[in-house]
Amino acid sequence: MSGWNIDAPSVGVVLNDVLGQVGDGGGEALDGSLTTTGDEILDAATAACSGPVETELYYFLEHVGGMAEETVARAGSAMEGCALAVDAYLLGDEEMAAEAQGNAGSIDTLDPLNPPV
Repeated sequence: MSGWNIDAPSVGVVLNDVLGQVGDGGGEALDGSLTTTGDEILDAATAACSGPVETELYYFLEHVGGMAEETVARAGSAMEGCALAVDAYLLGDEEMAAEAQGNAGSIDTLDPLNPPV
């Protein structure tokens, strides 16, 4: 392909490294840390014995939790887009590779119950 020069095995290594850091839903990486942190904040809110503190902890969790979920979803989308672009490159389909690369990181059509990781 004229405009591309991809070292596919190296891309695979990087994708596996990123997956190891972000997580695959098993809870051993960032995904698990976020879940644990959310659980701890819920425990703190329950134990607060103060209506205002409890309320603010719930608001905090709602706000930060949404951003954390979006971060993990974007990382998954970026990994999926990268993998699809490399696959298309290996098949010689430069147009499909460019489209996959352009869509990487988009979470507009993601199903939060079925992340693309």
